[in-house]
Amino acid sequence: MAGDGASKRAWLPLCLSLLGAALWLPQDTDRVTAAWQQVLQLAIGAGPSVASVYFNATIWTGNAEAPTAKAFACSLDGHILAVSSSADILAMGNHLTKRVDLQGSFVTPGLIDAHVHMLIGGSSLQQIDLRGIANKADFVAAVQDAAVEASPGDWLLGHGWAEANWGGELPSITWVDHVTPKNPVLLSRMDMHMAIVNSEALRVAGLSDSAESPPGGRVDKDSEGKLTGILADHAMTLVSRHIPKQTHHDKHNALQTAARHLLSKGVTTVCDMGAVQDSADAWDTLEKVYMPAADEGTLPVRLMAMVPLPTWRKLHDWVLSRGKSHPGGRLHWGGLKDFADGSLGSRTALMHQPYTDDSSSRGVRLTPKGNLQEMVTAADKTGLQIALHAIGDRANDEVAALYRALPPVTRGNIMNSTSNAAVRHHRVEHAQHLSGPQALEALREAGVVAVTNPLHLLTDIDIIEARLGKGRAKPGLAFPSKALLQAGVAVAFGSDWPVMPAEPLATMHTAVNSDNLTLPSGALWGPGASVSPEEALRAHTVGGAIACNLESEVGVLRPGMRADFSIFQHNLLETLTGDLSAVPEVTATFVDGQCSFGCSTFPLAPSHAPSATPSVEPSPTPSMAPSTAHRTAPSAQS
Repeated sequence: MAGDGASKRAWLPLCLSLLGAALWLPQDTDRVTAAWQQVLQLAIGAGPSVASVYFNATIWTGNAEAPTAKAFACSLDGHILAVSSSADILAMGNHLTKRVDLQGSFVTPGLIDAHVHMLIGGSSLQQIDLRGIANKADFVAAVQDAAVEASPGDWLLGHGWAEANWGGELPSITWVDHVTPKNPVLLSRMDMHMAIVNSEALRVAGLSDSAESPPGGRVDKDSEGKLTGILADHAMTLVSRHIPKQTHHDKHNALQTAARHLLSKGVTTVCDMGAVQDSADAWDTLEKVYMPAADEGTLPVRLMAMVPLPTWRKLHDWVLSRGKSHPGGRLHWGGLKDFADGSLGSRTALMHQPYTDDSSSRGVRLTPKGNLQEMVTAADKTGLQIALHAIGDRANDEVAALYRALPPVTRGNIMNSTSNAAVRHHRVEHAQHLSGPQALEALREAGVVAVTNPLHLLTDIDIIEARLGKGRAKPGLAFPSKALLQAGVAVAFGSDWPVMPAEPLATMHTAVNSDNLTLPSGALWGPGASVSPEEALRAHTVGGAIACNLESEVGVLRPGMRADFSIFQHNLLETLTGDLSAVPEVTATFVDGQCSFGCSTFPLAPSHAPSATPSVEPSPTPSMAPSTAHRTAPSAQS
């Protein structure tokens, strides 16, 4: 190290601390390597410096002031140091710096899914998958196949069915009873606001034909007053509370499974809505699963954990003692979620006017209006973020009114902000149906983030006119991502996984091509629904960061931000308007500058600093074959 012996000795404790901390991180090769590299950098006098540079790419930065680049450099602690041309970036660092030739790939900030149910999603990968089932026979066969593999008494759980796929008839207890005589069954509809259960599940739950619908829920009965097995919204808890709780080991496995799945899709950050209707389970997950994973350095993705709104006092105390982030930077909290209504598919979305196909119903208010207002007002005063589920037009109007009554949090077009300063932004989850232009203005004035779910349109397109009529089922009022953006409302995209697949590329493709979707009548859904490719990508990066209250950390690639980025085979923005099959796959995913998926894809360039400006322009058809020479070290998946 340059300088006298005293200055060298001054660096020694830091070097040992860095190395010691890394060695205590279990099975994390990249972090140990980074710690050794930090020690070596300090020892030779370089100081904290350039760990890696990535060049020869087309980079969409998300930064409005510098939207594109060819290369960037990352620090040893996982931050972006510089974003510029390949020549400028390759001139940085020293012989210890890794240089990665991205071979003309397309790079974006790490994709952000602003609305997932993390552990439920991870667990769902091991459950009965009923998505795409198109008839009763296949539905029954899927359940029967699972029952054959199960032991007597085991719960059979599944998800993803949609009655529109087979003509609109709801499944019945008679569909599953004869193939599951020894196993309780609960199969959630694709929106998770309705479920079908069997007689054994009803027996375990102690429910008979005399059971009444609870507040905010519905127990369906036939014309003779007998239970059909269909439970909606809060009625589902009458049975689900009897399902054995996951152990912490089960939850940890679900977390790791979910994270691997998301990283393979290019997702580096999620807002986890969790088990928002089960306060004890939500807090158990935060305290006993997420916190230990963050402590041990085994949280593969960046995660903002929401807890139920009724627990705002506990969260306020938690924030007072711990702040809003784990020191490791992967785990964050400070957000609360609750429900204003249900879903369109189960006719529990709260509407101003009756449903077209059921004049007796205007939906269900899941949380009493006065209770919701009291909790929102109190939680807002403590500086916590609030996310309210609102599907129906009346629910959205009421939520907007709640937020507008609060002291202003932010104003203006926050989607194009270049500031690193985080401001809390309250959220409307789904914002699926609006009453008119005044609703757009109310949401803009409230300064909220609308977290929309374009993939829901793919399942609702077959029922939306039947449920609401043509007047309410049109772009601008239904699935209004474009209208929200035009009104100046910040928009983030979320999958709502496992309600819908965690497929950000399909989400963006759907949002860009919504005008071309076909209604059952044969008419096109548009015009006026589609967003531009860049608007879609911004909603899955910049918008997601704002929704997760992490815009000072992620969402754009610029100096000082976390080095979270996703790499694609070719230009995403140029392919989103075409067929979905032409949209490039995710090649690799990096979190904190460390590879987490696709780690053998790119060979390292020679380790020495270049003596002349190299030729680094992207080739028309980049080769993606892995080298047999040095490769980036795998972290979570290779």
